[in-house]
Amino acid sequence: MQGSLALRVVIPNTDRLAGVARLTSLLLLALVAACGSIDAVDTDGGTGGGAAGVGGGVAGRGGAGAQGGAAGDSNPDAAVQKDGGPADGASPDANDCMPGERRCDGNTPLSCSASGVWQRGTACGNVCAAGSCVGVCTPGAKMCVGNIPQVCDAQGLWQSTPACSYVCRQGDCTGVCMPGARQCGSSGAPLLCNADGTWDSDPACPFVCSQGVCSGVCRPGQMGCNGSVPQTCTSAGEWQSATACAYVCTAGQCAGSCTPGARQCANNVPQTCSNGGTWQSGQPCAFLCAAGTCSGSCMPGATRCASGQKQICDAQGGWQDTPSPPVQLLMNPAFDAGHTVWNEMTLASSIITNDSTLMTIKGQTPSFLAWLGGYANAQDDLSQVVTVPAGATSITLSFYYAISTVETTPGAVDVMDVYTYDPVAAKYTSVATFNDNMPTPPGTWTRFSASLPLSLAGRPIKFGFQATTDVNKNTNFFIDSVSLDVSACAP
Repeated sequence: MQGSLALRVVIPNTDRLAGVARLTSLLLLALVAACGSIDAVDTDGGTGGGAAGVGGGVAGRGGAGAQGGAAGDSNPDAAVQKDGGPADGASPDANDCMPGERRCDGNTPLSCSASGVWQRGTACGNVCAAGSCVGVCTPGAKMCVGNIPQVCDAQGLWQSTPACSYVCRQGDCTGVCMPGARQCGSSGAPLLCNADGTWDSDPACPFVCSQGVCSGVCRPGQMGCNGSVPQTCTSAGEWQSATACAYVCTAGQCAGSCTPGARQCANNVPQTCSNGGTWQSGQPCAFLCAAGTCSGSCMPGATRCASGQKQICDAQGGWQDTPSPPVQLLMNPAFDAGHTVWNEMTLASSIITNDSTLMTIKGQTPSFLAWLGGYANAQDDLSQVVTVPAGATSITLSFYYAISTVETTPGAVDVMDVYTYDPVAAKYTSVATFNDNMPTPPGTWTRFSASLPLSLAGRPIKFGFQATTDVNKNTNFFIDSVSLDVSACAP
């Protein structure tokens, strides 16, 4: 060997058996180089220089020798990097492995055969490490376990991250709400959180949205009526009742002055209460308004004569037969009002007399009476004109009388005649005659009654007492409590 041998050997940092083979190759190269001129060997592939030896100059990894002719054979270790993996572009199938050695080519496991040749296995589904398939997932993959995101690490193992607040989708947290949650939107529409954690909106509620659900039967603040009961809709959409109205409930408020449908009468005018609670007047009734309805066939209290029968209209507006109560036609019938109404014609001072001047008799009703006769040649007439109603069914004359006399002459000398006189027909009619032969017990009164003819009805009639006496032995005719009662059936 010529010259000095300068040898620098660097063993790559690897724990694999392939390093032993590479060391052996380097030693062989050093011996060859010793036979020539070798200055240095750079295991990192630097450019080596020197004279060409056996087989030509020694080229560093990827380069030619600085001296010598053409490059020699390629470095048998040029295909091996420091970490024991194949060099760029080098085939892992090169015969540069120790039998049983294992390594990875990307995601494919390699194993060195007994003949020192790399054998490719099936690509790993997840991770290839030290020539073996490991892990349960592909590094960087993501998934969710419930609501917990997981990411696959470099060793192919799932690693959990903090649980999502709402939704985990494909290993990432997403969403703004918890699926299934409900709430009400600002417009009153119900919202439902879907499976993706976002709000889905339903149509707006007709009344109330509460906790994301439509409810209620009315709009809050709305007012209405349940019959006559005012109601107000609460914030929950439920009707709340107030005190019933006295008459009408309109738009949730009490109104009106009467109950709809009620009837009444106002001055014979029927009235009906409207739906708004106000009285509406109808046409005046012809006869009677009762309970808000026209009825009857006559005005209550009216009378009529039907076929000689007196009728009176009752409170229901119907004609009712009624007995004709007698009507007393005479004025001052008991003379107690003194010298009024009656027409007195006498030769004495008066006929109507205060009983205080009498000794033997007192008035049948105190304190006046009529005294006819009682003096010589008396000519007395006491009368009153009355109008008998047309349609009279009875005319009855009654009075009380008393007769006292001192007359002893045979026959009727002193006479009192009770009469009627029709001035239209100029007809005088005697009703009854009394004379001195008809004395009454001293100090007592006797009642007289007689029916007068109905022909007197319908016109004025003069009714009276007329007395005459002779010159001797006077007779006294006393009259009191005279009554002319008429039962009449007149239109």
